Amino acid sequence: MSLANSSALLLFLLTLSLDIIFSTAANTIGVTRTTVAVAADTVPLPKKVATFLPSDISPPTEKYWYSRLPNTPLPKALEYLLQPGHYPSFITEFANENASAVSSRRTYKQGYHKKAMKSSLPDSTIFYLYNDLHPGKKMKILFTDSGTKVSFLPRQVAESIPFTSDKIPEILKYFALEVNSKEAQIMREEIGGCEEPNMEGEDKYCATSLESLIDFNVERLRQNVRVLSTEAGKKQEYTVSAEVRMIGDDKAAVCHKMRYPYAVHYCHVIADTEVDEVPLVGADGAKVKAVTVCHLNTSAWSPDHMAFQVLKIKPGPAVCHFLDSDTLVWVP
Repeated sequence: MSLANSSALLLFLLTLSLDIIFSTAANTIGVTRTTVAVAADTVPLPKKVATFLPSDISPPTEKYWYSRLPNTPLPKALEYLLQPGHYPSFITEFANENASAVSSRRTYKQGYHKKAMKSSLPDSTIFYLYNDLHPGKKMKILFTDSGTKVSFLPRQVAESIPFTSDKIPEILKYFALEVNSKEAQIMREEIGGCEEPNMEGEDKYCATSLESLIDFNVERLRQNVRVLSTEAGKKQEYTVSAEVRMIGDDKAAVCHKMRYPYAVHYCHVIADTEVDEVPLVGADGAKVKAVTVCHLNTSAWSPDHMAFQVLKIKPGPAVCHFLDSDTLVWVP
């Protein structure tokens, strides 16, 4: 056999061998040679909501908290939002109606969902006058939360998602929600609340990530702060067991967990505010340290505010209220 023929035979055998290897590998992973050439634009992409996996971008952790607030313990109300099991966190459970939560989640708004409030307020105490609490005082209280068991998104992801009323169609499409759905209505209301004009002396911000939540409060109250939340407790009669203790005055920030597909907090700093800790003992013996906020000047509040209807007063006097168990209070 000539050298030329030997070279040709060797080339043929090498090509055949490579072809067999390629075919075997392709079949092993479930791909044929014909599918390898399919154009990329014909392959359906997964929904955007399902693409945020830990391998793509890490969920937030307590690391950023302690980098900005090295001397402030992470409050329990935030701990569960950073658990691995809560990520990814796009869920529609935020639309589940929690009658008890409806009654108190609007304390940060100028107005209230009056129908829900009227049906749930008469038999429980949320608002009270400044001098109402003293040792021995009895009241029926329901410590609620926002009803939203959703966690934080990474800041980079959260900032890529619109959060304005003029982008509602885009937001609903992003979450694959129907325009007339219950979830869509709740999201419109929450975003709308963030865009309402500030009350006199109020500085507010809706934080869509853990990092932006921390940044807003540190920029206004600095790093030497305490962050508190009310301990959860069931609805029953409670007795004030000791003197109310003031833990912050003049300036405080309150951050309310909103009803949204991922963790968003409505934060506002209001002057003439006092934060108190109220020691309570329930009828069953359970002890609860409740955090309350007193607004010392309500003259700028809407006359329609439910607090005035419940307390039967006009704007002006100091009004205090208990906080949800997932509401955060920041005090210098």
